[in-house]
Amino acid sequence: MTTYPGQPAPVNRTLTWIAIACFAIGAVLTGFFVYRIIATAPRTPQPIENGVVHLTREGLTIYASVPVLTPPCEAKDADGDDVTLRKPTGSENITINGDTWYVVARSVDSVPAGDYSISCTDDESSATYAAGPRSSVVAFVLAILGTVFSFLVFLGLGILLLVIDVVRRRRPTGTFAPQSGAPGNYYPYSGGYQPGTGPPPGRTFPEAPPYNPGPNPDRPQGR
Repeated sequence: MTTYPGQPAPVNRTLTWIAIACFAIGAVLTGFFVYRIIATAPRTPQPIENGVVHLTREGLTIYASVPVLTPPCEAKDADGDDVTLRKPTGSENITINGDTWYVVARSVDSVPAGDYSISCTDDESSATYAAGPRSSVVAFVLAILGTVFSFLVFLGLGILLLVIDVVRRRRPTGTFAPQSGAPGNYYPYSGGYQPGTGPPPGRTFPEAPPYNPGPNPDRPQGR
């Protein structure tokens, strides 16, 4: 767009739109991680005294009320097929309603939701066993961190861009309208008389004699 002296420059809203995009991306990511928090939040496991537990989500995790070295449990699906279990690589536990549960085994595959028969034989400890959907404390913590960082980073970046945009638009542009008669603003010569180039046309006045600093006979005091 062509601008002329005195005409205000067009407002550049690029930073404003980028800030709005940051807010939108932050909102989407925050919502996603909030959903992940809800999905991965630990829930109170179901006791397995009756031998059958119903899982509302995929995966299978077996807990014990005290730490045990070897998970003495086995699980079968509704068709009677064995569900392969494995011990977690590290120590994991969850505390819900004041009760602490220790993870002793998980299904290797993400088995679908449904009914599962679980039996645990433990003659070495007085542990109580329970089962619940496949869960991970690490995934739950990562979802929390993702929510916090998505909100703070994109919100802070959007606010910073808005502040920079406002400060930039408040600066003077340095463009002023020309004023007639101001120094340096002369109209082009149109063929008329120009001062300092001699007497105007039609006037034949003699030139003034040169100044003589010596005695002047017309001034007696100068004698």
